[in-house]
Amino acid sequence: SSSSLIMRNGGKRLGPRGSRRKVRKWKLKPLLFAHKVDGSGVVRMYSQETVTVIGTLETNKRGTGFEVFGPGVDGVESGLRENPGLFPASPRKHMTSIDYDVNLLGTVPRKLVVRLRKNLKLIQKVPTFNRKIGGYALKFEDPHVRLPSKKNFILLASQPKANSGESSAADSSLKTVVLCGKMAKSTYRICIHPPVTLVQGFGIIL
Repeated sequence: SSSSLIMRNGGKRLGPRGSRRKVRKWKLKPLLFAHKVDGSGVVRMYSQETVTVIGTLETNKRGTGFEVFGPGVDGVESGLRENPGLFPASPRKHMTSIDYDVNLLGTVPRKLVVRLRKNLKLIQKVPTFNRKIGGYALKFEDPHVRLPSKKNFILLASQPKANSGESSAADSSLKTVVLCGKMAKSTYRICIHPPVTLVQGFGIIL
């Protein structure tokens, strides 16, 4: 199976209401694509332009999350011998850890926590229960996100507090760094901001 990351969403960009500014259409340009290695928990991420491996997504040893690695090789299992042109001939580096809180009952949305490096982690914005729909809802400020989906999520950047090493999703200084929201059938709005790189963001989305 495979999926693609598109640089810009389709449609039209409109001027302010009542203005005569011309409508500009956005042209789609694929940046990355991914392919799952058959019979394994490994997903390769490729550059659309060079068709080379720029990252790898693997399930962690506990089976509760994933690890994102950068370009490079990890022994014979990397596939370097079979496909020498796909992999940079250098050791790969660990980039990101993605973990889910265990939710055995399934009564609340599962919590996603992403660690980019030792002192920086991303916290998922918590959905709130909506009595009208009888379920949890996540508020998006982005007008392009129009449809509900279990795959919708927002990740906030969090720095540890001084002398405590702790962080809180309630901190007003947090900012959105990764956003995934459904726009239409099989189409999602993806926004990735620093310090998250394109490869890290794509791995998180996958």
